[in-house]
Amino acid sequence: MPSMFPSPATGGDDINRRPLNEPNADATTIPTALKVVFWMLFATAAFMIFTGLVMYTAGYTGPDDVDESYKAVVVNNQEFIGGINAFAGIVIAALTSQLPKGGKNPRRLLLAIMLLVLLTDLLSFATRAGGFALAIIAVLLALEALLMFRPAVNDHIDRNHMARVMNREK
Repeated sequence: MPSMFPSPATGGDDINRRPLNEPNADATTIPTALKVVFWMLFATAAFMIFTGLVMYTAGYTGPDDVDESYKAVVVNNQEFIGGINAFAGIVIAALTSQLPKGGKNPRRLLLAIMLLVLLTDLLSFATRAGGFALAIIAVLLALEALLMFRPAVNDHIDRNHMARVMNREK
């Protein structure tokens, strides 16, 4: 029976604290969280590439009664943000393919790129340099960054990293 008083200590009968994966799973088992984040990252990368290309090629879509220099600045900002999103989407897709078998460095690099894109997209959305899709991309990247560091994923990547280190020493 669960305790009436909350405690940070885990009990065997607490359904909220049961591990989702077996703690002593073999090295060939890919955790469910890693599978989910893998496909989410690919979908987000494809969305980023699409959004980046749309922003890069859209041109000025605002009111026509503004100065030409203002239009040029807006188009320049849209092209810059679109180029960053398209390029980052390609890099994220390439690094995502390293996650299931990968070590710690591809995941760290992927996290750094995701955070840079997240900040860029949030600032662009807040300053109205881009549309609502940039906010969606930022939220998805934040969620994926959290899922990428779940305990089951950490254990899997630690096993892969240690296997690589041990094979290098032989």
